[in-house]
Amino acid sequence: MVSRRISLLYDKAALVIDSQNGRFFCVADLHLGYTPSSSISLHNKRLTRELADKIVELSKTANAENLILLGDVKHTITCVSYSDRSLIDSFFVTLKSFFKEIYLVLGNHDGLISRILPTYVKPIKRGLLLNNIYFMHGHALPGPEVLKSNLIVMGHLHPLFYKEHSPLNGQRVWILIKLYLSKVFPGKDKIYRLIIMPSFNYEISFLLSSTYSPNLSSRISPLLSRCKEDVLETKIISFDGTILTYV
Repeated sequence: MVSRRISLLYDKAALVIDSQNGRFFCVADLHLGYTPSSSISLHNKRLTRELADKIVELSKTANAENLILLGDVKHTITCVSYSDRSLIDSFFVTLKSFFKEIYLVLGNHDGLISRILPTYVKPIKRGLLLNNIYFMHGHALPGPEVLKSNLIVMGHLHPLFYKEHSPLNGQRVWILIKLYLSKVFPGKDKIYRLIIMPSFNYEISFLLSSTYSPNLSSRISPLLSRCKEDVLETKIISFDGTILTYV
């Protein structure tokens, strides 16, 4: 059996993974270039530096020497703007000296990003298998390598909490699911665990996300759409680790 340990840093919107290949820090959905501010250029630069510095700080605290970015590093979808080039360059310059390996699992907003990535960043088109954990962005179905795993980690949904009259409405949350993948890979009846990460960019959550519900998520997640009848358990967990919903 391959040994691995995964820790959810609930209040940091991040994961730490211990594996035979070293310790990895993982975050999802940075969406560099998005801002609700009217001072777009200055705000983007400030937020990009803030997110990069935060990743380095948290990784140092966790003693993680490798980094997994779980898709949607940039916000533009089908193009690469001059602003994208500037922000992405400054972002990775901050990270370069700290991490041994940097993996980017490409998301639906990362169109053409490979053209401007520095050579030390490794783009992954579909999914990354690290021991028996499969990392994917979430906008597409997992590849066949997922069959070698028993745990899937994805982003993409930017989940927010909603319950009528709750003071927690609009807060970023984690979603933990148990499900079968037999609708994707017929004949496979193994139970998988699925972790849906909150967005690391705290600003993207409030304006672009939709509150979590199984029906909504299945419409924007091919995996949940295909397997919605094979979900065995769902937990929605707050940033302080409290289970808010258990179905």
